[in-house]
Amino acid sequence: MATIRKITNTAELRSAVADLERQVKMQESDIKANFTQVRENLNPKRVVKNTFSYLAETPEIQRTFLNTVFGFILGYASKKAVHLLSEQSLDRTVRNIVTHHLSDLENKEPDSLLSKGISLIRRYTPPTSPIYPFVKYE
Repeated sequence: MATIRKITNTAELRSAVADLERQVKMQESDIKANFTQVRENLNPKRVVKNTFSYLAETPEIQRTFLNTVFGFILGYASKKAVHLLSEQSLDRTVRNIVTHHLSDLENKEPDSLLSKGISLIRRYTPPTSPIYPFVKYE
């Protein structure tokens, strides 16, 4: 607050006016500096950044975020596990493993008794047989 002073002559009046003009210029520069700072702080990019940094520092929000991420990961993993562990998928996997190993045994030593037996079983197993999916040629 400005102090009240008594002005008795022209020199004092001019001095008081000059003081007031200096005070106005100082306040103007302070207002401009504050305006610039407020404008920078209210920049949308900075507001979003400050908001997210505040949210990232809040422990409760961190826990909620982590729980959400874990929930999505577990949901995705369980969906994939159900798909991988379905009966058709397991059946296909076992069939592929058996077929692969039978082919390896058959081709390892083509003149051996085991190889010839596998070839005969594969050739003469009827399609209606329950072992046909495991011994058929692919």
